[in-house]
Parts: sequence; C-alpha cells; structure tokens
Amino acid sequence: MKLLFSKRSPLSVQLFTFLALALMLIILDINYRPFREIRYYLDTIISPIYYISNAPKSSLDSLYEMSKTRETLINENTKLHTELLQQKNDLLLLEHLKHENTRLRQLLGSPLRPDEHKMAAQVLMVDTDPYVYQFVVNKGTQDGVYVGQPVVDEKGIIGQIYKTAQSTSRAILVCDYQHAIPVKALKNDIGMIAVGNGCGNDLTLEFLPNNVDIKVGDVLVTSGLDGRFPEGYPVAIVSSVKLDINDSTPIISATPTADLKRLRYLLLLWGNQGVKNDGT
Repeated sequence: MKLLFSKRSPLSVQLFTFLALALMLIILDINYRPFREIRYYLDTIISPIYYISNAPKSSLDSLYEMSKTRETLINENTKLHTELLQQKNDLLLLEHLKHENTRLRQLLGSPLRPDEHKMAAQVLMVDTDPYVYQFVVNKGTQDGVYVGQPVVDEKGIIGQIYKTAQSTSRAILVCDYQHAIPVKALKNDIGMIAVGNGCGNDLTLEFLPNNVDIKVGDVLVTSGLDGRFPEGYPVAIVSSVKLDINDSTPIISATPTADLKRLRYLLLLWGNQGVKNDGT
C-alpha cells in the first residue's frame, strides 16, 4: 500500500497539503448542501462526547454553587437567629418595663387619702437570713425618711423603717417576730394587735376579748392608735379562728394582704411623726 506521505516528505509539504484539504472542506461545507447534512449527523454523533467532556466541569460548578448556597443560607440563618434573639430580648425588656410602669402607677394610687405625703422607693437588697425579715430601700435621711415610717405597696402595709442612713434605709416586714401593729376589724372596728410570726407563717392576733366577733375572711386594717400608721390601710385577712381548749380564748391568725415575697417598688408614707424635707 502506497502512503500519502512518505517518511522522506518534508514537513512543509505535509503542512501545505493539510491546509489545502481543510480549505477545500470549508468551501464544500459552505457551498454544497450534502456536506451540511453530513456535518449535522457528525455533530449528532459526537454530541455525547461534549456532555462527557463537560461533566467534570459541570459537577465542580454545581458543587461550588451548592457550597456557596449552603454557606449563604447558614449565614442568613445565623443572622436571622441573632435578630430574633435580639427582638425577643427587647420584647422581654418591654414586658418588664410595662410591668414596672403598671406597678408604679398602682403604688402611686394606693393611699386612701390622696393628700398624704408619699414617695416611691426601690428595694435594693433583701436579707437572706431565714430569721431576719428586713430589706434595704434606696431612700434615706436626705429624702426625709425617718425611723418608724410606714412602708406600703398597692395591696397594703409592708412594714416600717427600722434604721436610716443618708441615702438608704432598712425596713422591717410585718411578718418579722419583732414587728407588731395595731389593727381593727373592718366590719365592726374591734381592735387588736397583729404580731409577726415569721414570714413562713400568718400573723398572730393578740389582746382579743373572749367574745370577739371575728370570722375567716374578715379584713383587718390599721387602727391608727399608735400614731405611726395612718388609719384604714389593709394589713391582713383572717385565715384561721380557733379556741384554746384550756381557757377558751380565741386563737386567730391572719394572712398579710401585701405580697411580701415580691418586693420591688414600695411607697413610703409620712404619718404624724415624720416631716418631709420640704417642710410640708
């Protein structure tokens, strides 16, 4: 068989020959319809090769897009999660502020006589000693606070000021063992003394007549006889009425009306013994 090019054919001849063939095929492809059909079928035959050769690149591009999309989604999710936490925190703070605002409004409207001097105070610290029921407020002598000053909340008597400093004061709760307050039954004005029995127990009522007309649910208010607590403020509600089996004397207990376990904002009242710094 005779080859088109012999081993001795120069490279320039081979290049010229291939260029001539290529040019001839281009001219035939442009001017003759059969060559267009042949090209169509050839393209159809080799088209899978295009897909196969492009598959690695397409796979890499897809993986890159997937990783990029996943990273974007993770970043967006992190950002949205952070924004959600911030909004929840703002919502919690808003609820706290709304609660404090409502509490202060209730406190400022709690006195029975609007002409009484009063001052809102905040609790700074509560004693953790189980046998000492005292707390510290952020008002002191520079604000006109005095020893024995009544302390109330929107539900009734909390206690009284026990010690004072220039900018803070220490108060004692009505449930403290050292605390006693003159009270009377709202329904019939029967007088008695409500004595603290520890904040885990109800108040004990003392100096009662044998035929006292007191029932469970009766409201006890300040009598004003000590000249310290203004008359008419709620103190406690009778929770138990019993008779001593030895001498038939009544044993009566009462639950404080004020919420002594949730001390935050309180009111200081100016009774007959105290005078505010402004001289009123």
